[in-house]
Parts: sequence; C-alpha cells; structure tokens
Amino acid sequence: MKAKLTGLIVLAMALVMTGCSSTADYAYVIDQKTLEKQENSTRLGAHTGHVVWMNPPLRKVEKVQPE
Repeated sequence: MKAKLTGLIVLAMALVMTGCSSTADYAYVIDQKTLEKQENSTRLGAHTGHVVWMNPPLRKVEKVQPE
C-alpha cells in the first residue's frame, strides 16, 4: 500500500514537471508605457527629485522562435 502511494505521487510529480517544460518561452522586457506614466505622476510635486528605478516595471512577452 505504501509503495503504491509513493508510486502514484512520483507519477503525479512527473506529469506536473513535464507539463511545465512544454509551455511557451517568455521573456521579460521593460514596460515603457507604465514607466512613463509613473514617472510623470511622481514629478508633479515640487519636492520630487530624480527617480531611479531599482526594479523597473516589466511585462512578459512571448519569445519568437526562429524558423
């Protein structure tokens, strides 16, 4: 019974892991629209200095596969 349960768990994990590897490839690029919108809104106050992004806003795009 214990071996059967372990086998089922291993089988389920194998199915889950192989499903993850078959998804499309994605790349993250800087989202310029969000970046400009947020920079403009922060520059409305007189006390705002230069804005430096430590983690810029990103968007996920699908990679193009060469043929």
